[in-house]
Amino acid sequence: MEASGSNRVLANNLVLRAESVPATQPGLFYYGALQIQTPFGNGAQCFGGPSLARLPVVQASANGVLETAVDNTMPPSASTIITPGSTWNFQAWFRDPAAGGALFDLSDGYSIMFVL
Repeated sequence: MEASGSNRVLANNLVLRAESVPATQPGLFYYGALQIQTPFGNGAQCFGGPSLARLPVVQASANGVLETAVDNTMPPSASTIITPGSTWNFQAWFRDPAAGGALFDLSDGYSIMFVL
């Protein structure tokens, strides 16, 4: 997983990207405050905590890329507002029917500390 744009809250141009996702499968990005590692689906959840946020569902490209913009002006909930000085841990969650098992998988985690 990777990010482009800026970690500056006021820039509001952060884009999250996960590669090697099954082509055209739905997925989403989500984030939380605490770093953890716990089995989940066919992978491991990399974050948790009392505040978790889910971004809108998107579809992976034919090349297996899942991508979404993070809009700092529209947080999923009041407890997941991205503010300067906060650190959030992001991860992609996507359908993976060919893998069997839970039929979904996760990207690696990506931690971002935000500034003004």
